[in-house]
Amino acid sequence: MERTASDAEKRRRRWLPWWLLAGSLGVTVLGGWGASRSISSLMQRVEQLEREASESEARVAELQVLRDSMTRRMRLLEQQQQGLTTQNAAFNKRAGDQNVLLARREAARTELEQLLKAELEKGEVFLTEAEGRLRVELADRLLFEPRQAALTPVGAELLARVGAKLAVEGHLVQVAAHTDAVPETAPEATSWELSSARAVTVVRLLGEKTKLGPERLVAAGYGPYHPVVVDDGPLARERNRRLELQLMPAPPKPAPPPPPPADQRLAKKRTGQTR
Repeated sequence: MERTASDAEKRRRRWLPWWLLAGSLGVTVLGGWGASRSISSLMQRVEQLEREASESEARVAELQVLRDSMTRRMRLLEQQQQGLTTQNAAFNKRAGDQNVLLARREAARTELEQLLKAELEKGEVFLTEAEGRLRVELADRLLFEPRQAALTPVGAELLARVGAKLAVEGHLVQVAAHTDAVPETAPEATSWELSSARAVTVVRLLGEKTKLGPERLVAAGYGPYHPVVVDDGPLARERNRRLELQLMPAPPKPAPPPPPPADQRLAKKRTGQTR
């Protein structure tokens, strides 16, 4: 009995290393399989993280492009807003300037109505205002001898008083002379030349007797080609022979040219020094 137990014990001891080896191999295989699954899982997780990182980078780049676009849009809107603000300021300034000029013309018209009250009642003078211009129309018999370009003393005195009222700041005065179409013997060869000579005579008088400088005076001779009344009768011809003084806003002064770049100024200065 004891021998049988001893034999069994020997067999167990003989197989024990193999069982241990088999167990070790099993553990190793299981460990390798588990490690392989862990590595595979980790690789998948890494790939997933890389995809997410790539998607995040693409999203960040997309958001950056969108941000840059919005920034440019904001700058454009700011520039447009600044442009509109500048335009509104310029428009308000022009509107204010126009109102000032209108008020000055209205004041001049009121003064002329008082000055020329008798002539207005007789129909020898007409005052009209249209398109931002105040027009004083005087019959030529108040100012000139028939077919003559020289002013009469009475005409010169009347024009000096009228011109003083037209010396309005911010305005020009255009002198337009009109004749009729009836040819007559005169020192001037044609009615056109007569009207031009009369306009120049009046401009010269206004420049001498009023505060109107030469840059604020314009002379125009229209001859018989812009009649008020289209008729050959004596009353129509008398109405068409006239002198018009038009008070109109002066055009804006041109802006001064921009200064040359610094390098051009320096080169010009050096050129001057070498000479």
